[in-house]
Amino acid sequence: FAMRGVDFSYGRLQVLFDVSLQVAPGEALALLGTNGAGKSTLLRVAAGLEQPSAGQVELAGREITRASAEQRVRDGLVLIPGGRSVFGDLTVAENLQMTGFLLRRSPKQLRPRIADAYAMFPRLADRRDQRAATLSGGEQQQLALCKAVILQPRVLCIDELSLGDRKSTRLNSSH
Repeated sequence: FAMRGVDFSYGRLQVLFDVSLQVAPGEALALLGTNGAGKSTLLRVAAGLEQPSAGQVELAGREITRASAEQRVRDGLVLIPGGRSVFGDLTVAENLQMTGFLLRRSPKQLRPRIADAYAMFPRLADRRDQRAATLSGGEQQQLALCKAVILQPRVLCIDELSLGDRKSTRLNSSH
């Protein structure tokens, strides 16, 4: 995955200036910066939710700058946006089954992928019939990760990864 010379503006306000980065298979990259520095915007451009005013985005050596967000997911680039990324009114199992909609070309793959996701996050397997809105913040984050795992992405972009647990946040902020 690569981004080369990417600029992006919200109207007249430019927030990304000539951003370039490259992530090889098996590598991880963390974007660090203050609020408003453009981290989420950069991920939205990578995922095709925003179009850059300059530069290009590549996936597996192929330019995808103008590809739709849906096409990027099919090609293996998945974004877990910041905040809650689950359908709160649906159960854990229903959330995972909805992710299968993106696998409509190969629905037979859905059942084993859901089993693999539950194996990675066994607590969610125990809660498969529970509405997602009633899960803790950390469990909702796990569910969002499970949904991404089902898609077997080549590139996984995660915006604002956290445990989402208020108790942990309070404990950490006191140190």
